[in-house]
Amino acid sequence: MVLLLLLLNFGISVFNSIVTGASWLEAKAAGGAARFMAWMGAVMAACGFTWCYLVVLAFLAGPDGFNRLPPKYLAGMLSLGYLTIVVPLVGSGIAITMQSWAHFWRRRTFGSGAVAAYNTAAEAYNIYEAARAVPSAWDAVGDMLFSKKKSSSSSSDDDGDSNLAAIAIFLALAAVSAGILTAWAIIRTVSRAAATTRMLEHARPRARES
Repeated sequence: MVLLLLLLNFGISVFNSIVTGASWLEAKAAGGAARFMAWMGAVMAACGFTWCYLVVLAFLAGPDGFNRLPPKYLAGMLSLGYLTIVVPLVGSGIAITMQSWAHFWRRRTFGSGAVAAYNTAAEAYNIYEAARAVPSAWDAVGDMLFSKKKSSSSSSDDDGDSNLAAIAIFLALAAVSAGILTAWAIIRTVSRAAATTRMLEHARPRARES
């Protein structure tokens, strides 16, 4: 079940990146709201990739993988990654939802209304989950970073806890970086392909005329 959700989330992020990349150059030329919404799509895709990488790295670092991190540090790693993306995720979701309702108001079709309704339901769920999960995520990060100093009985214990915390932080930041780079690589590739296609389309009539 977790694998299916992971693949679904990754697929949605790929789709968001492709859609964003296809309109990236036009949005850049238009500027304003179009440019802003293109960035919101990119942020949403990067957050989706980041969460997928977080889950994979947590599996590899946990008892089912290389067993490098105890449960407390796995929870701290996942929580740190979540706290890094939750505000951009919710913010971009709100912007995309508002844009979909504006699109529905202009078109007033069943399809645009369904998209707006879906975005609204998904964003309401994301906001609810954020309000519920953020306090416990802060607690998990605080437990990873600070509780070791109270419970450790020797300097060697302190060093071991510090190393585990450093690994957890590094893995969280690696997942965030990989999520951003993956989204940007897809967007850049698709936007370049779209630009090449448009250039070829414009060149064909000229070739016929000559």
